[in-house]
Amino acid sequence: MNKVSLENLKIDSYIDQPVFLDEKYILLSPDISISGEMIQRLKKWDFTEVKTNGIPFEGNSIGNNSNGASETVESHEQETEEQKIINDFTKGCVAFLTRYYDNFRELDTLPLAPISEKAKEIIFQLKEHKDLLLNINSEVSESESYIIHHSIKTTFLVLAIADFLKFPIHKQIEIGIAAMLHKLGMLLLPSKLYEKQVALTDKELQVIRTHPVISYKTLKQAEFPVSIYIAILEHHEHMNGSGYPRKLTGDKISLNGKILSVASAFAAATTKRPYRSGLDGHSGIMDLLKSKGTKYDENILRTLVYIMSLYPIGTYVKLSNSTIALVIKTNLTTPKHPILKLLMDEKEIPYTNKPILQTRPEDDIQITGTLKKEEIEILKAKLNLH
Repeated sequence: MNKVSLENLKIDSYIDQPVFLDEKYILLSPDISISGEMIQRLKKWDFTEVKTNGIPFEGNSIGNNSNGASETVESHEQETEEQKIINDFTKGCVAFLTRYYDNFRELDTLPLAPISEKAKEIIFQLKEHKDLLLNINSEVSESESYIIHHSIKTTFLVLAIADFLKFPIHKQIEIGIAAMLHKLGMLLLPSKLYEKQVALTDKELQVIRTHPVISYKTLKQAEFPVSIYIAILEHHEHMNGSGYPRKLTGDKISLNGKILSVASAFAAATTKRPYRSGLDGHSGIMDLLKSKGTKYDENILRTLVYIMSLYPIGTYVKLSNSTIALVIKTNLTTPKHPILKLLMDEKEIPYTNKPILQTRPEDDIQITGTLKKEEIEILKAKLNLH
């Protein structure tokens, strides 16, 4: 049986299988909730853990779990309302940057004040809704601008990293502006290049790689702060000198350039395009970690893992007891141990309620891996999630 620490037992929650003090003594059955009195009594008797093959969860007792994976109405409504706020805010950011770029094309103007205010708005929203903003929908349709969506997603990531690194507010605003405008040079290239849905030729790739320099010159001429256009110039540089345009190495790359490089690469890897699938958050992080110290700064990658968790929200995971779960909240203190919603038990029977599990380093039940794309599709079909 698995060991579950008393600290992981929440008052008024349940465990979906019998709980034992030892191999013989049954402490709880699945229909009886955990009480504060029971926990205090166990502590008084010097017990620090219990044993069970079950899973701790909140809500009503588990009963017969054969009718799918429904959620409580209240929690679903709360989640939907917050998600709606974030979706509307993200759409507003996309609309703002679209107008900003349209004005640049039509009037050749790049005013600093409005984009500074937008960066401030995003900083404020990140403090209130960081988890949801860092896990926005990453699918871009053919009719939408990939550059706009990518730039906004990159901005959310950059500002979360800057906040974690304790950047002062004016420095956060500057790197936020850099993220929103880091693909500005693309707009001055033929659209058929950056909208192409097949692999670029070597000649086309050479042209695309001029966009950081174009952005740099444009923003320098518009008298933007130096830190903004330098970060943009350097966001494709690599730690080992294999990047472009100047093949800088290590400490010769600015901190803002290193942050923008990691954030932009992660945003691109996890965005679904009409011609390719995007990686899930976990796979995106693992993909970047392969280039730790060669392409990307190790400290910035470590920060990305910390703010996103090694298993970001929306990742489908397998547990050591063969249960399947979905990551619903990250845990900043232990990136390997997020909060999960349990979807299917070890017998592949969907849970009828909404079991929630806070994974902890000291417990026997641990994440053993993530589901592959085809496994996720099969799971969604079983749970009627399509």
